[in-house]
Amino acid sequence: MRFNFLLFLIGSSLAACSFDDIPKLDSLSNVFSNEFKEKVIRPEGSIEYNCEKKKIFFLYYLNEKKSVWIVLPDREFKLDQISESQDIYTNNITTLEISPDNTQIKNEKEIIYSQCVEKKEAI
Repeated sequence: MRFNFLLFLIGSSLAACSFDDIPKLDSLSNVFSNEFKEKVIRPEGSIEYNCEKKKIFFLYYLNEKKSVWIVLPDREFKLDQISESQDIYTNNITTLEISPDNTQIKNEKEIIYSQCVEKKEAI
């Protein structure tokens, strides 16, 4: 009796498995490809900046442009406006300098994002 139940249990488990779910060999070929395509998802309501070396970051203005929220591929953080300048934001570690021709993000040691320009939406 136990043997029959065990056979029934194994048989029903195997029948539940379907070979239709196994990916086809041609769709696996992309796994071994040397090509790398980075997918960039733009946060809603943000401004996109394109920089040298194909770097991208996103910016949100907060508190009537007194603060900004920066979205980088690996982190996000808030910067506050320096009172004497309308186009410089900092948190004493990272600084954002906005200008029409060359927006940049730098830290205490180096410029992280340089030659950045705001991406204009296609009309």
